Amino acid sequence: MVRGLAFCSSAIGALALASAAQAQATSSSQTSGTGDVPAAVAGSSEQGGLSERNAADIVVTGSRLTTNGNNLPTPVTIVSTEALLRNTPTSVPDALKKLPAFALSRGTAVQGDTTDNATGAYLNLRGIGIQRNLVLLDGHRVPPTSYTGAVDTNILPQMLLQRVDVVTGGASAVYGSDAVSGVINFVLNTKFEGLSVQAQRGLSTYGDAPSWRAGAAYGMNFAGDRGHVMASFEHYDQNGFLKEARKSGRAVYALAGSGTTADPYRLITNARNSAIGFNGSIFSGPLAGQQFVAPGVVGPFQHGTTQGAGLESGGDGFYGKNSSAAADVTTDQAFGRADYAITDTINIYAQGFWARSKNFNYFYPFLFNPVVVIGNDNAFLPAALRPALGGPFVFSRVFDDAEHRLAIKNETTSWQAAAGLTGSVGEFKWDVFYQHAQSTSRNQGLGFGVAANLFASLDAADEGLVRSGVANGNIVCRANVTNPGSHPGCVPINPFGTSPATQDAALDYIYGSIYNQPRFPLDNVSASISGTAFDNWAGPVRFAVSGEYRRLGMDITTGIPGSALADCTGIRFNCVQGTTTYYYGGGGITPVSAHQTVKEAAFETEVPLLANSAIGNASLNGAVRYTDYSTSGSEVTWKVGGDWSPLEGLRFRGTRSRDIRAPSLYDLFQPATLANSGYQDVHTGFNGLVQTQTVGNSSLTPEKADTTTLGLVFAPSFIPRLSISVDYFRIKMKDVISAVDGRTQVVQRLCEAANGTGPYCDLYDRPLAFSNRSLDNAPTRVRSTQLNGATLKTWGIDTEINYSAPIGADNRLTLRGLAGYQPQLTTVLIPGTDPIRNGGVASIQQGGGISKLRLTGFVSFASPHWSVDVQERWRSSLRQDANRSVVYNIPKVPAVAYTDITLTAFLDSDRDKSIFLSVQNVFNKNPPVYVTSAFSGTPAFQYPSIIGDDVIGRYFSVGARFKF
Repeated sequence: MVRGLAFCSSAIGALALASAAQAQATSSSQTSGTGDVPAAVAGSSEQGGLSERNAADIVVTGSRLTTNGNNLPTPVTIVSTEALLRNTPTSVPDALKKLPAFALSRGTAVQGDTTDNATGAYLNLRGIGIQRNLVLLDGHRVPPTSYTGAVDTNILPQMLLQRVDVVTGGASAVYGSDAVSGVINFVLNTKFEGLSVQAQRGLSTYGDAPSWRAGAAYGMNFAGDRGHVMASFEHYDQNGFLKEARKSGRAVYALAGSGTTADPYRLITNARNSAIGFNGSIFSGPLAGQQFVAPGVVGPFQHGTTQGAGLESGGDGFYGKNSSAAADVTTDQAFGRADYAITDTINIYAQGFWARSKNFNYFYPFLFNPVVVIGNDNAFLPAALRPALGGPFVFSRVFDDAEHRLAIKNETTSWQAAAGLTGSVGEFKWDVFYQHAQSTSRNQGLGFGVAANLFASLDAADEGLVRSGVANGNIVCRANVTNPGSHPGCVPINPFGTSPATQDAALDYIYGSIYNQPRFPLDNVSASISGTAFDNWAGPVRFAVSGEYRRLGMDITTGIPGSALADCTGIRFNCVQGTTTYYYGGGGITPVSAHQTVKEAAFETEVPLLANSAIGNASLNGAVRYTDYSTSGSEVTWKVGGDWSPLEGLRFRGTRSRDIRAPSLYDLFQPATLANSGYQDVHTGFNGLVQTQTVGNSSLTPEKADTTTLGLVFAPSFIPRLSISVDYFRIKMKDVISAVDGRTQVVQRLCEAANGTGPYCDLYDRPLAFSNRSLDNAPTRVRSTQLNGATLKTWGIDTEINYSAPIGADNRLTLRGLAGYQPQLTTVLIPGTDPIRNGGVASIQQGGGISKLRLTGFVSFASPHWSVDVQERWRSSLRQDANRSVVYNIPKVPAVAYTDITLTAFLDSDRDKSIFLSVQNVFNKNPPVYVTSAFSGTPAFQYPSIIGDDVIGRYFSVGARFKF
C-alpha cells in the first residue's frame, strides 16, 4: 500500500496524463474531425470542470437534457477517441480497458469456450459484470451479441467516433435497463468533413502478434450546406500466439497442495499430470502403470517429483500444451450517414452500420478422458505384446499435433439501419427515432471427438482375420466388417505411441465440430421532447419526456454432423447405444426461439434552487422511468441528484438511484437438457443416481440496485486550467440472478428450512407430499437453473485530475490522472452461505477478483511539429484467494505498472497529416504469475496471469494519419 500511495502522490502531478492528447485536439478540433464538441470536453473528463467548457452546451451522456457536462450531478468521464487511439492504437475498446473504472473486461487474452464469444471486447464497469453496463451508440441501445445480454464492442464503428462518454453511476432511469454500473456511450462526429485515411502496422518485441489496420472516412455538405453525408470503412487484424511463446507460459505453472495449514498451496513449475502421457498410458491389467514409448513398444512411465493429488514436477505426464495466450482477432466496420435540413427547424437523417468481428484461439490438446477400453486383440498391437496385456485394458492418451487441437472459433456479424427526425418548436426540442438492428454470432468448437467415430476407430482389426480367420494385413474398423456399412468412412487409428502427424485421415474421422448460432434482432422506436417548462426564482426549470418501445428476439440454431445420440452398432467397447451423446468431450446449446417486448416512459427534470446567492448556486435533478416487460412485468426506476456550488470553482454533487438489469432471454428461456447424476438427498437419505435437468427460469425478475454517489469538483481560479474531482460510490444489488444447482447440500437445506415452500423447493420433483421423509419420496428430478437469490455490494472512490498549460508561444503541456479505489466487491450467491469477498483478490472464480487501487495517468507535450504522449497504468497487489480459510505459502500477486509512449510528427501546420511510433509496455514488463486454485492438482491450460495484465509484452506500432 505504501508503494501504491507513493505512486499515487507522484501521479497527482502526472496522474492527469490523458488530456495531453487532448491539448492537441483542442487546437485541431475544427480541422481534424473532433467535431463541434468543445475541445476541453472532447479531450478530458467532465469531472475536471474546466472553466472554458462553459463556452458551449452539448448533450453529455448521463442526462437527456441538453446541458454542459460540467453541471451534471452524475459523474461522467469523457475521453476523445483521438486521445484513446493515440495511446493505444489497437482499438478504442482496448484503450478504454486501461482506465480505472473498468475491471475484468474481456479481451483476446481471456480463454474462450464453445458456447459464447469469451474473447470479444466486452467492457466491464466496476468488475460487477459485462451484462450490467449499458452500451450505446450515439445514445441508442446496441443489440446484444452474448447470451448474457452484453455487447462485443469490437462491432462498433471507430473511424467516425468523436468521443466516448462513460457514466460511472446508475443511469437506468435515464437510459433504461442494464445501466446498473453505468453507461458507455460511443458518440459519433456527425459533422465530419473531408477525407481521412489511416494505416498502421504492429509487432511485438518477440516478433509475433503482428497486426495491421487501415481505414478511410469521408464527409461532405451538399444542397447549400443543408445536407451532409459521411461514410467510413476500417479493417483491423491481429494474430494471437501460444502461451509457450512467453517465459511464463513455458514454465507450466500449477498449484500443488490442498490449501490447508498442514498442506498449503504452493506454486510449482514444469507441472505434469502423473498418470497420462502424450504417447498413451495403460491403466489396467498386468502392464498397468506402463506407457507406450514407441509405436507398439511398452516401457516405464517416467515420473517426476511427486507433488500430491496426481501432480508431478517433471516426468512424462500430460500438461496443457499449445493453448493460446491471446486469440486472433479480425474486425471490419463500415458506417454511413446522411442528414438533411427539411426546414430551418426540422432535420431528417438516416444511418447504418455493418460490422464483423472474428476471434480464434486454441483451447488445449485432445485427451481421451475419461479413459477408454481397448481390446488386447487390436490390430495395431504387436502379436507378442497382446498376451502380456491380459485382455481388454483401460487406456488414455493425448494427441497434441497442431492440426487437431481443440480450438474455439467465433464470428459475430452485426448491422443496424436507423432513421430519425429532430426539430424544435419555440423553446422545445423534439426527436423521433427508429432502428432495426441485428447481431448474429457463430460460436464453434473445433477438434472435439465424435463419440461413436472415436470408439469405432479405436477398435481396429485385421480384415482377413475377422472374416476368415486368416490375416491379410489390411487393418480396418472392426464394426464395418461385422456390421457392413454401419460406420461409413471409418478410419482405424493407432494410438499406441505413434505420432499423430502420420494419422491425419484417422484424426479427421474422429474429430468433429460443434456450433451454436444465436441471432439477436432488435426493433426500437423512441421519441422525446425537452425544453424549459417555466422560470422559477433561480432560473429555467427544464424537463425531458421520452418514450420507447422495443422488441428483442433470440433465435438459436445448432449444428452437429449427424445424430444427437451415438450409433454403437458393431462397436465392442465404450459405446452405449442411445445414451452416449454424439460428442465426446464437448457440449452444445439447445435450439430455442424467444422474444420480449419492452414499453418505457421516462421523465427527467432539472430545477435550479439557488442562483448567485450568498451561499452560491444549487440545482436539483430527478428522473423516473416506468418499464413494462412482457416477460417479467413492470418496474419503476428513479434517480434524484443535486449539485451545490458555494463559491466559484468549487462544486459538490450527489445522486441516489434505483437501477435494474432485466434477465436475458437465455436466462429466461434456456431449453431443458437432461442427464443422470449422482445425488444424496438430505430430505429422505436417498443416495444414488437421479435425473437432473438444466433449464432456464421464466419466473426471473429484474435485478435491483441502489446506487449512491457523492462528490466534489474543484477548479481553483488561482490555478487556471486545473481541475480535481473526487467521487464516492456505493452499489447494493439484490435479487441478483445466479446459477443454483439443486444437488448441493446448501440449496437442499434452504428448502428444508422453508418447510417445502419457496423458490428453492421448486428445484425438486417429489412423488409425495413434502412431509413424507421415506425413500419413496426421493426426488424423481432435480433441477439446476437461475434464481433471483444472490446479493452484491461494492463501494469505492474515483479521483480525476486535469491540468493544461501553454509552454511558450506554440507548445502545450497537458496532464490527466484517473484513480479508482474499490476495496469491496462482495457477493452472496445463496442466502445463508459465506460471502465471497473479491475486493483486492486475484481469484477469477465466482465473478472474479479486482485490485483495490487502479491508476492511469497521461502526459502529453505538443509543439507545432511534434508531440509525445505517455500513459502509465498501475494496479495494486492482490491476495491469492477470496476464501480467507485457504492457506497459501506464496506471497500476494505483486502490483504491476505498464508504460506506453507515442511519438508523433506533424507533416503540415494544421497537424492534419502525421506519422507516429507507439510503444506499449515500453519496459517489457511481464505479468505477475497467478494460477487459480480451480486448477490445483492440474497443469493449467490458460496463461498464468490475471485478467487485465499485459501478456503480449513490448509492442511497436507505426502508422500514418492523413486528413485532406
